[in-house]
Amino acid sequence: MKINLDTFLPYQLNNLATLVSNDFATLYQQQFGLNIPQWRVLANLAQFGQSTAKDLCRQANMDKSTVSRALKALLERQLISSEINPQDKRAALLMLNEQGQQLYADIAKQALEWEQQLLSALSRDEYSTLMRCFDKLTVKLQQ
Repeated sequence: MKINLDTFLPYQLNNLATLVSNDFATLYQQQFGLNIPQWRVLANLAQFGQSTAKDLCRQANMDKSTVSRALKALLERQLISSEINPQDKRAALLMLNEQGQQLYADIAKQALEWEQQLLSALSRDEYSTLMRCFDKLTVKLQQ
């Protein structure tokens, strides 16, 4: 028995994810000087607000050392702030500061335009179907 890569879901999803990620990365890498982990941390802080490094690992699905390097770079660029967690003195609470919020807003504006361009390849019905399929597969995999 052979796997037909043209129809094998994991292969096709991975290829599409790589293409999407690489194309989108040119936006935040070239224009804003962020690498992929830095962008993911920035986006998760914007989405979820104040977080610990452990939270960010889970939220962004990244390992501890990758998150740690991204946080170090974002702190050096003064895009995030860190304060001691009153519930756990060993863990810092991380958040976007004003400069980080502005950078995120600038990227988000262009990201939404980029996404619209990409999605122009799909009709509204196709997009709705795609989202429903993603939801169903996510639920199935989380069972």
